[in-house]
Amino acid sequence: MEDYHLLHPLLPNTITAATVDVPTSTNPSDDDNIKLVSSNSKIILRLFFIVVVGVLSLWANHEASKGFQIKIQNNAAADSAASRQFDLLYVSNDKATRLVLKTSKFVETILYPNPNTTQPKKQVNRVTLGLTSRNLTHMVMVESLKEHEFVLLLSPSIFMEETNVDHAMLRAVQNGMSRVWLYNNNAPKSLIDGMVEYISGLAGLGGGAAAEDFSGGGNQPESDNICWKDENPRAVAHFLNYCEVYKKGFIQRLNQGMRVGWNDRTVEDAIGMPAQHVCASYMSQKKHHLSTSSPLESRAQ
Repeated sequence: MEDYHLLHPLLPNTITAATVDVPTSTNPSDDDNIKLVSSNSKIILRLFFIVVVGVLSLWANHEASKGFQIKIQNNAAADSAASRQFDLLYVSNDKATRLVLKTSKFVETILYPNPNTTQPKKQVNRVTLGLTSRNLTHMVMVESLKEHEFVLLLSPSIFMEETNVDHAMLRAVQNGMSRVWLYNNNAPKSLIDGMVEYISGLAGLGGGAAAEDFSGGGNQPESDNICWKDENPRAVAHFLNYCEVYKKGFIQRLNQGMRVGWNDRTVEDAIGMPAQHVCASYMSQKKHHLSTSSPLESRAQ
């Protein structure tokens, strides 16, 4: 049987030429009319092209101003179980990208609820979500090697040790995007961890965000009453929620304060009272709650 190459022509090499009679015009005015129509058509096409390019440019700029670039990477060994699950469950169906967008929108709504106000929004140009080749101390770690560009490093333990992979991934990416959008100008690690936990609590992913929930309490530093220096993120998250209930908009003001630069008055400026007073009030309600073992009957006004 004869083999056919994919590049062989579908028609024979010898083609019989066909003669077609094309009517010609002997009237010069007809030729002028044809040239005029052709010229006008070219002008219209050029104008249409310019308009299309302009609209596309405006649309692209508008879309760029609303978001950031997203890149998904799988740096784990190709034959590893974690790598295969990540590709199958989150890369092949673009779920990883949607997860970044979903969690980002949630964090932005909390930290920047009014984009048209004078409170500037943190600049984020690119977010890379990548699965690492080795287990990390946390499910997610955030790096920023270039200005306005962030890398969320996922630990393979999410796929190897967690019973609910979807919940673990959601919590990890939510925590990562919280760190991306939070200003962090030398703020205490305990405060940043607490703010991340606070946002996770609002997202229903755990934490001490509920005003009546003191289950996250740790050992408060009684010596200086600085409640946000607790090493337990849930304890700090609950304190932050107490401050938000006390004075609405506290979380946004605190985040903006960290943009300017951190000092011990940043929390005080955000809530409008000395740290010792707000910590003393918080500790008083906490002790009262623990002693009565019932929900708080009132909130700070």
